[in-house]
Amino acid sequence: MNTYEYKEAVETAVSSRNFHEAFRLLRVMLSADAWRFRAELESAEEDYSRIIEYALTGAPDPSRETQISRLSTRIYNLLDMIVRESRIADHNSLYFSAIRSSKLNRTESLQSLFSEYLVAANNASSFTLATMKKSEAAACRRVVEDLEPRLFVALWTSTPLSFDEIAAVRDAMQSELMPLHMKQLIVSALTMSLFQFFNEPILRLLLEFASEGYEPEVRIRATVGAVIVMSRWPKRSDTEAVRNILSSLREQGHWSADVEHIVMQFVKTGDVEKIARTMREEIIPQMMKLRPDIEKHIKEVGLDMSDSDMNPEWEDLLEKSGLTERLRKLSDMQMEGGDLFYSAFSMLKSYPFFNNIANWFLPFNADRSDVVESLGHDGAMGLFIADSQAMCDSDKYSFVFSIDRLPEAQKQQVMNQITEASIQMAELADVDMLPERVRRSNQITRYVQDLFRFFRLFRRRSEFADPFARLLNPAMIPTLKSDFSEPEKIRLLAEFFFKHEHYDDALQLFRMLNPDLTLHQKMGHALERLGRRQEALTEYERAEMLAPQSEWTLKRLAQVSKALGNFGKALEYYRRLESQNPDSVAYALNMGHCYLQMNQIHEALHCYYKAEMLDEKSVKPLRPIAWCAFLNRDFETSQRYYNRILAEDTPTPADFLNLGHLSLALGNIRDAIGFYKQYADGDEAKLTAAITGDAHLLETAGISIDILPLILDAIRFQYDNK
Repeated sequence: MNTYEYKEAVETAVSSRNFHEAFRLLRVMLSADAWRFRAELESAEEDYSRIIEYALTGAPDPSRETQISRLSTRIYNLLDMIVRESRIADHNSLYFSAIRSSKLNRTESLQSLFSEYLVAANNASSFTLATMKKSEAAACRRVVEDLEPRLFVALWTSTPLSFDEIAAVRDAMQSELMPLHMKQLIVSALTMSLFQFFNEPILRLLLEFASEGYEPEVRIRATVGAVIVMSRWPKRSDTEAVRNILSSLREQGHWSADVEHIVMQFVKTGDVEKIARTMREEIIPQMMKLRPDIEKHIKEVGLDMSDSDMNPEWEDLLEKSGLTERLRKLSDMQMEGGDLFYSAFSMLKSYPFFNNIANWFLPFNADRSDVVESLGHDGAMGLFIADSQAMCDSDKYSFVFSIDRLPEAQKQQVMNQITEASIQMAELADVDMLPERVRRSNQITRYVQDLFRFFRLFRRRSEFADPFARLLNPAMIPTLKSDFSEPEKIRLLAEFFFKHEHYDDALQLFRMLNPDLTLHQKMGHALERLGRRQEALTEYERAEMLAPQSEWTLKRLAQVSKALGNFGKALEYYRRLESQNPDSVAYALNMGHCYLQMNQIHEALHCYYKAEMLDEKSVKPLRPIAWCAFLNRDFETSQRYYNRILAEDTPTPADFLNLGHLSLALGNIRDAIGFYKQYADGDEAKLTAAITGDAHLLETAGISIDILPLILDAIRFQYDNK
């Protein structure tokens, strides 16, 4: 087995409490010179032997589960360190490359880095810089800015932290000399360290920084970091010590509300790629398809494009294509707090600044050397960008560097416009006037967006586990369950997931609640969207029992029954719906479809004629009437209705295929060939499959199927002669 297979085998053994096997595998994994790990393994085995010996006495042991939990944690930590050590020598990832680089500089400890940074930060304080020449001040800033990524990498790649290192981190975070932006960067480095390899003491440290006594910005970052770490390592983070810290945080008041907002923001931010994908794969291609039709209408009516009124014909085209609904949906997602700037700024992450991993987590600082250089010492502009509530920190840096690329005239124009806007919005943008809850929510939103950009846009993103790859569902994370244990909160989260179309997770939460009519309906809808129609039918039937006359439920029952091929059952539901609304064209059409599928042509025609009578302007009944008349060998009626389709609607490929069949039945062979070619549009295989598939229907309509191969060959020869 390779290292990855051994790792998986040990984790399986621990999760099934087969510690004997776990110890055996770890011994195999140890190299001959791994004396530190061997000593820890032997110590863990001795502790487990004592647990077994005491258990065999039969005496009660209320602390046994706690001891087993601690033993599991020790084994996991030992496993991580063995795996980590095995990769340092030759693994080419950024993480292990950084470790190798740090080993070359053995004199640089975390403690010495912190001390060096605090001295440099003090030398670069605004008070000190004010007494220096510009060149000296710039040099002092550079020293600080060079130390920041080094500190980040040192924290990111150091695990486990020793007692002295943890004390050094804590002292730095409590120091008044440590700049706020560096404290935030430290929290992000610890988060990334935990994402790489889990370590309970580091998680406890992160949770400590989420408590009272630290700056709000630090607490927010620590809370977000802890939540995504516990989501990545749900079982390993579920320890007694972590649970105790979380209980204390909940008592302080902000924790549960912050977690709720973090979860919802993760969903909203994650949806941004859904928005971009919808635009790229659905909206834009559909608009390109519609373009010829729109241009045709413009030419026909001689429309002046400066006319501000929307052409009603355009609206019809958009509505029929389904674009209107898609655009409305995207607009709703953005209005609810979707990440509006991701698509725009994702193209602006190629600056050298973003090659350094630490800079993706760096709070925007208007005094940074590269920012000052880009803005040309325009302090007011830098402060305005720093105060902007619309952009996350990563996008603020992108914005500044993109301004620097503009020609001087355009650059000055953009700056003037933004400065004017900043003056007009000063009162609105005054963060201090916002309620604390809103400020916290804004900070969470921007930091989650920063994380999203790193995990999706960093040039070496493939080396990192992506917390946005799956939904963050706190109700399924042991340490966060109690934050969502109340039915009202479960319902709120479930409804949120449902609204954002995360149906699997919504279902999990819905099933934790006492079901009512709405829940059965929504569970049915979720199951239907997931393609689990039989289960959806069961939920809809339960909803029907609670509200037998619900039109929505009956429609879903009919649709799902039809999709499952139970047309008789679907017909029953449509009859009940028709009794509630006798003038519904849709119900008449659907009943006709059910009869047609059951091969009851006369009954189907009766329903289709009723639909036509109810709405004489609708083209929807025309096709099924034409087709049923064809199957009924009433070719004259079929011809009349297909002529109406050609005159009143845009014919579809299926129309041309059916017209070919009708022409064949009428003995108009050449016309049939013409319609078949329009259907195939050059795709001979498509035509062959369609005609072969419909052969039994043609035979029912009285057509000799012996002629079909001849017709297909005639078309093939025509294609050859082109």
